[in-house]
Amino acid sequence: MSMSKKKEQSYDLPEDVIVKILCRLPVKSLIRFSCVSKRWRSIIISDPQFGKSHLEVASQQGTLCRKVLISIYPTIKPVKGYIPDPLEDGLPWLPSRFQSLEGYSSVSYLTLTSEEKSQRVMASCNGLVLLGESYQGYFKNLSIWNPSTGFFRKLPTPCFARLELTKSTEDKWCINFLYYGFGQVSNTDDYKVVFIKPAPGDFVNVHVFSLGTNSWKVIKAPSSSWAGCNDRQGALSNGAIHWVNYSNPIDLSHPTLVAFDLAAEEFRQVPLPVFNRNEDDMREIRLQVLLGGGLCVRSVDLYEQNEFWVMREYDEPKSWVKLIEFDGYELPDEFASCKSWDPIFVSEAGTVLIKLLDKMELVWIECLLAARLILHLQEEKPVCSARYRIEEYPGAIFDAIVYDETLVSVPE
Repeated sequence: MSMSKKKEQSYDLPEDVIVKILCRLPVKSLIRFSCVSKRWRSIIISDPQFGKSHLEVASQQGTLCRKVLISIYPTIKPVKGYIPDPLEDGLPWLPSRFQSLEGYSSVSYLTLTSEEKSQRVMASCNGLVLLGESYQGYFKNLSIWNPSTGFFRKLPTPCFARLELTKSTEDKWCINFLYYGFGQVSNTDDYKVVFIKPAPGDFVNVHVFSLGTNSWKVIKAPSSSWAGCNDRQGALSNGAIHWVNYSNPIDLSHPTLVAFDLAAEEFRQVPLPVFNRNEDDMREIRLQVLLGGGLCVRSVDLYEQNEFWVMREYDEPKSWVKLIEFDGYELPDEFASCKSWDPIFVSEAGTVLIKLLDKMELVWIECLLAARLILHLQEEKPVCSARYRIEEYPGAIFDAIVYDETLVSVPE
């Protein structure tokens, strides 16, 4: 045997060993390595089991790379009482644009291979992103997308889709909904999309789509389990999707934290923090995304006093801890001319990523003294640590969510 053949054989590792090595590498490197051979590409990009194993290893090692996904999409105003179709009515059509942020300044411009237009990001779980085509509060053409790998799966039209009839357009199916969520059932490794559409009567219809069975089903829950919420998107934590319910959403009275368990497919209540409040104190409570998957709520009173609470042990009332507290007037100058803002996520270190609704801009603020000291900032109030201006075109608005860089896919 020649020396060249011996040398070649010495690098011929068993495939199971190669897979174990690849499972410990970052997604960005693995995407590059998918060009090594067709077999490697099949393992890295197309093998659902490898994607699942890679996620488990990265989660255990704490090496998941979290990014911010931005969708910029056009808005079409209603014309003569109906929602126009840009193609049929001769209106200008602009496709959605997607940007991925890693850190403060590393930007990637992503392309959606689907032919769907005007897609916006709705929710994420394990690197999979729920997309929907938006028209003035309606959604159609739901799909699941992995921005890291390009995996794309269009969801079938749900049974509760409402047929929109207009005078000048053909019939088209649209989803008229109020509340939604997306998450994983870890025991069965199934992913589910949930839509809740309250209706008058004794029951609330909960529409659940299972990616495992590729089917929708309707669950009737007692109307007593659902009142009204200010947040359309539910917060995923511990295998359940959560919303803050109010017995009267107008005066924000009697808030409760409601969870829809994705495995049991039923509602239950989770305790809220005990706020220091007067009987006549109106306080708005909003759910927030806490990096790491914990449950977090933001409380805002009439005087713009902001409190962020974190539940350290799920479903334990005494485990709520106040993480951040600041007054609205203490916010940095970047907020001076902005009428409204929404937090995108909160970190344990006290960093809050905020969406400035009026400015097409994302702002990072540091709210804890420890974080400000690391950045060599001596101010006692929250300070701005970074800003990102989003590319704008006429009539466009944007959404932003946090997602993990993974190789997860859920083919039919």
